[in-house]
Amino acid sequence: MRRRRIVRQVQPQLPVTDLPRAMAFHRRLGFDVEAYEGGGHAFVMDSDTELWHLREVDDLAGGTNQAALYAHVRDPDALRARLADEGLDPSPVVSEPWGMREFSLTDPDGNLLRFGTNT
Repeated sequence: MRRRRIVRQVQPQLPVTDLPRAMAFHRRLGFDVEAYEGGGHAFVMDSDTELWHLREVDDLAGGTNQAALYAHVRDPDALRARLADEGLDPSPVVSEPWGMREFSLTDPDGNLLRFGTNT
């Protein structure tokens, strides 16, 4: 018997200390970013798909942020090249033994962003 789906979609919340700076960074990544009218939150979008949230916090305890997300993309090599051209500092793209081709990037608040595809 097949189980019914419980979760339809998930949007992680990344903590940030400066929401306008974080919004600008995610726009440089190529995403649309919309601020929440009530303040303190923004939504990172790809076309009409909500991907993740930015949540403003007072302090991230001196660089101890361990938040991360993994985004599946069509072409990590092309995305990495574009981000490098934007002056960002993504890691090299690597083919991992678990079957992913991926790279990572850390935002100004220490959130780890990984982008990859199945090989």
